[in-house]
Amino acid sequence: MSYTAAVSHTEEFDVPASTVWQLLVDWAAIVDWMPGGFIASLRLEGQGVGAIRHLVTGKGVALSERLDAADEEAGTLDLSLVGSLPWGLLSYRARGQVLSTSPNSCRLTWRGIFETPASGEQADRVAHLLGKSYANMFEGVRSESARRHRQSHQVGYLD
Repeated sequence: MSYTAAVSHTEEFDVPASTVWQLLVDWAAIVDWMPGGFIASLRLEGQGVGAIRHLVTGKGVALSERLDAADEEAGTLDLSLVGSLPWGLLSYRARGQVLSTSPNSCRLTWRGIFETPASGEQADRVAHLLGKSYANMFEGVRSESARRHRQSHQVGYLD
């Protein structure tokens, strides 16, 4: 019997929810904002819902993430790993949710659900890897969303 577990991460951001949303929903942009060395290459197949980004990490792990749903009004996007799965995974899906907390701040929650053949060391390793990946992701989202927010204000100021 297989084992299913969840890993989640939540942080507050000092930028409008729309800034974080646009960053996440631009499926190819991850290569621009994920911290250096995390993504060695990216190939995009399709656009919008159904698009698959084929990534190779800096450690040589190949991942194919499909954008399964994107609901801007609810601030949710769903993805799943497709094709050959790393780390002995049987399945992986995640939901990101961006909620506005004020006109200039938001909260991002990322929750992944994974399935491995059994509980124990392998499942613990996957949970650890996902936790580290989410921390890197949030670092990149924070840095790039702040940069884009500053840039949008500078453009408006010069007009």
